[in-house]
Amino acid sequence: MSRNKLNKRIEQLFKRRTKDAVNLKNETWNKIDSELFSSAPDITKNKKRRGKRLVIAGMSIAAIIAILFFGINTEPGQAMFHGLKDMFIEEKQEEIELEGQKEDTNVQLETNEELRYVIYVDEDRYKMVEGETSDRIETLEPLPEQFPEVYMEIIRMDDTTTEEVVAAIKQEIDNDKDMEFHREESVTEPIEAEMVQGMGPEYTNEFGKTGHQWDTPVHRYYVTDEDEGQVFVIKQVYFLEAAEGHGARFHYMLESFQVVK
Repeated sequence: MSRNKLNKRIEQLFKRRTKDAVNLKNETWNKIDSELFSSAPDITKNKKRRGKRLVIAGMSIAAIIAILFFGINTEPGQAMFHGLKDMFIEEKQEEIELEGQKEDTNVQLETNEELRYVIYVDEDRYKMVEGETSDRIETLEPLPEQFPEVYMEIIRMDDTTTEEVVAAIKQEIDNDKDMEFHREESVTEPIEAEMVQGMGPEYTNEFGKTGHQWDTPVHRYYVTDEDEGQVFVIKQVYFLEAAEGHGARFHYMLESFQVVK
């Protein structure tokens, strides 16, 4: 959702809630007025009536302020009144470990207002490419032609369940002649999800060695728990030799993935 649309929705919400509160105040006062002041008015009753009106008006205003205050100070309220980029640090530095060596990595906040998620991307090596149905984290520079594809894709699927999505992924792997089902397991890292992995088939290289080779493609899927009919699928694509490089970096980036309601 664009910032202009979000601001317009907030403005409409304020107007609607304020109008509802005013109507409720008037309706409540009219009922009290008809019950307490139905007889012929006099000066004393008029004074009491004005005093009660002030009290009720003050209570209504206080109620509106309380609703807005507590609404904005909850996580859903903050998510509604602020864009996702306003809720998180835009840039930060993280320490990661690759092949036993620690290194500092600069990460950049990336958000999708429509799908309501955030993730931090290694800005020195990757870029976020937004699509119509999914977003991709790709290498800054295309890899040479002899290397298989490398990317991490984020997709949200609606009106489904985790089990249905996992079954569809396994079927997709089985139908791909260049891919074989490798394993499935429930994981808590880098995120809590159901993980499904496919790998390219074994073959014999030019040196006569048979098995998975350096360029064997790896497709790893993380399927989140279903929430109100919505499931996120994060697909990591790399090759076997890049497992300790791109694969590990994707792992660290995915640790920062967060859905904001």
